[in-house]
Amino acid sequence: MRKLNIRIILIQFFGMIFFINGILQLRIYSVTEKVICLKNHFQIQKPEYYNQLFPTKEDALSFWPGVYVWIFLGLLVGIFLISFLNWKNKLSPLNTIIIAISLYALLRLKFFRREIVSHLFRPVRTALFNDLGAQCLFEGIIFTIIGLTILYLSAKPNLFNSKKPFER
Repeated sequence: MRKLNIRIILIQFFGMIFFINGILQLRIYSVTEKVICLKNHFQIQKPEYYNQLFPTKEDALSFWPGVYVWIFLGLLVGIFLISFLNWKNKLSPLNTIIIAISLYALLRLKFFRREIVSHLFRPVRTALFNDLGAQCLFEGIIFTIIGLTILYLSAKPNLFNSKKPFER
């Protein structure tokens, strides 16, 4: 068992942010039609299209909580993945606990619901695609792959061991 490694914690933390945001964007892609409908309904007030997608008031009220459940599911899957990688590479279990607590704090502060990471990359996705569905699909796939890659590389013991010289 190794000591607590702050560098690995930070890298896994950023990997989890990308992973969770990617999962959220993929979920938004799957309900893009309803997202566009909600935006149009509150901006232009088109009730006929709104009534087709949300026939009852409960459907409209349960829509966003259903989307945000995926943030929590992404968090759980990511924590299990980090736990497995840290256990496999004999890293400290405190790494996983610290990451889980800090990500839960971000979840409670509505960091993912505000799509802060997505806003940073919005000019790229709007330059490539005009459709919101294609934008969310592109961003979801890219962020999920980036997050998984960062998480995988963070648990490699040779990656952060700068005391050893390069071996052939």
